Amino acid sequence: MPEEKKDELVHLTIDGMPVAVPPGTLVWAAARQIGIEIPIYCYHPKMPPLGACRMCFVEIEKMPKPPQTACTTPVSEGMVVHTKTEKVLKARRGTLEFLLINHPLDCPICDKGGECDLQDFTLRHGPDGTRFDQYKRHYQKPIPVSEDVMLDRERCILCQRCTRFSSEISMDNGLVMISRGFKMEVGTAPDHAFDSIFSGNTTEICPVGALTATSYRFKARPWELKRIPSVCNNCSVGCNARIDVRVDKIMRLMSRNNDEIDDGWLCNRGRWGFGFVNNPERLRTPLIRRNGNLQPASWEEALHYIASNLNDTISKHGAQAVGGIGSTRTTNEEAYLFQKFLRQVVGTANVDHHHGTFPSAPGGRDHVTGKPWMMTNSIVDFEQAGHIILIAAEPYERQPILNLRLKKAMQKGTKITIVHAIETEMDRFTASDIYKVQKITIPVSSVGDVTKVLLKHALAHKDARKDSKIYIDKKGTKVAESTLGGEICTQLQQLADEIVSDGSAEKGAIILYDEMATRDLGCESLAPNLQALAVVSNNIDRPGTGVGPLFEDANSLGARDMGLMPDALPGYKAPSGMGMAYEEMLRNPQLKALYIMGANPARHLEKGELPKTLDFIVVQDIVLTETAQQADVVLPAVTFAEKDGTMTNVDHHVQVVHKALRPLPGAKADWEILVALARQMGQQWTYASPRDIFAEIAADNPFYTGLTWEDLGTQGVRTQEQEVAHV
Repeated sequence: MPEEKKDELVHLTIDGMPVAVPPGTLVWAAARQIGIEIPIYCYHPKMPPLGACRMCFVEIEKMPKPPQTACTTPVSEGMVVHTKTEKVLKARRGTLEFLLINHPLDCPICDKGGECDLQDFTLRHGPDGTRFDQYKRHYQKPIPVSEDVMLDRERCILCQRCTRFSSEISMDNGLVMISRGFKMEVGTAPDHAFDSIFSGNTTEICPVGALTATSYRFKARPWELKRIPSVCNNCSVGCNARIDVRVDKIMRLMSRNNDEIDDGWLCNRGRWGFGFVNNPERLRTPLIRRNGNLQPASWEEALHYIASNLNDTISKHGAQAVGGIGSTRTTNEEAYLFQKFLRQVVGTANVDHHHGTFPSAPGGRDHVTGKPWMMTNSIVDFEQAGHIILIAAEPYERQPILNLRLKKAMQKGTKITIVHAIETEMDRFTASDIYKVQKITIPVSSVGDVTKVLLKHALAHKDARKDSKIYIDKKGTKVAESTLGGEICTQLQQLADEIVSDGSAEKGAIILYDEMATRDLGCESLAPNLQALAVVSNNIDRPGTGVGPLFEDANSLGARDMGLMPDALPGYKAPSGMGMAYEEMLRNPQLKALYIMGANPARHLEKGELPKTLDFIVVQDIVLTETAQQADVVLPAVTFAEKDGTMTNVDHHVQVVHKALRPLPGAKADWEILVALARQMGQQWTYASPRDIFAEIAADNPFYTGLTWEDLGTQGVRTQEQEVAHV
């Protein structure tokens, strides 16, 4: 801890052990810091204290009416705390005895058995027996409070964690307390459904088996599970998760707290959306098209067939007749090798993946800031911002855990402005007198015009950066005229005034937009206009400010970093020549061979049919997608849960994905396939593991310079662009 911070700490003693903690720390947290367990039920570190369960009793000298609750009592200088006095132990025994009056003794069949706080605390702190010999009450069980969550009411100890999560974290009031006194129970409000996309968190934070997930119910016991730290693969937030495996099958995903990214939560898609890993339709053998049908083949035969056909295409039509479409869900190492295979082994510049439209100079950088297209702020910066502007973005649907971060910021006083043509989940707060949320509803297909109005008005503002107009003109950015007028234009001009004012305030503004909104008609300048707006208003490169896209998939940003683009090499270096982009590869008759890794471009084509002008198609995937069904060769790959690698999330946290399962027999990791194919085509690639590939990336990519696999640890590292030292 830095020297200058020592005087700011509060010093106290717990069970004779001295400890120093920041002001405002609760006694419970101070005790945990020195390894002293104080049992808790109602308290949760991510929610305000409640003090309802009376389990965390301690005795504090010179405080009246002992014992006190450790989860609601902040530390003070010189405080002396005792956690094991007879008065404390008696109070805990009494609390546990009371909780067990009606709690069923069904531990052998309860899904929480083996990881239940009530079970554990009863063994460690509870009485040997009970003085009550009345019948326990019984309810119909279980009650489905949603399609995903079951409620066993007689197990509930009324800790209110689930209802407080619904009211204070997700803020959707999905679960509430019903009735009063001994009739009190958890349920849903009248005429309300528990349809929150965050409902799975309530099953995890429930300290007993009252709330359980239907997907896990009666499927496994905790001591049977192998637990592997990993990263969710379902969107670009990159929430930390723990994969629980039994006999090479994923049983469940649990949250794994990372304050800088997920704040300890998972959305339902991340928690339960792993069916594709356990999918019985997974590919298990290479397929080659013979007589019009895809038929099983050996790996040696398939790789030889691909190499032969690619060489034939290059010989007849040149290397530029070959193209490659990569994935936003494969690892950084695999994206890197894919573009390297195409550029160095095949010799083509036609490399891309499905992404937004970002007009830029060669090298994939913005004209104004000189930065690649990515968020300049961190996720934690949301909470430090005075104002967050969402342009055509709906994190609730696309990056759900960012929605919780927005609500956390909103509760701290951050103003939220939503500029969208459709209704969003946050719209309901615009009627609140407590929170500062405003909505500007724009016409469909006018997002591009919105950014023109904002930038043009900001440029004319008296408090805009004095050099901003000259700076932007020098970079070649022109502010086109907008066709918007009337009330909407007035609202946008007021918003521009606010954004410029935010730039000179202690807490600035963060401007976010959806990556895919840049693809809409008339939105060619959306991204550069918003980058320029951040520069003009001085809302960039300082805490609580920023600008950038909200990406779609788990490794969308990593794919860009690795050079999976026709206009940028790894690290956003300018290529010697531009190749065909994604859309052009799917319509240009000059392209004769297409290699597709982990993507399904057929879904973006009319009638879902790849061009007939393609003579040879290779698809590498985990199932027989619409695209794979049209391929000449299909190679079976593995999922994120069956391989090691790294991924880069929306705010450029580089994180490790750990192998949780043995690879499906017959399938291979994408990087292994690429190495084998490169060798088949005469290259001496010697990569033995993803670590070898990552080391090569870190040696030459300015966003990964100097990073080692060990540096990433279990929670990753957020990196910035650095100078690369070439030897």
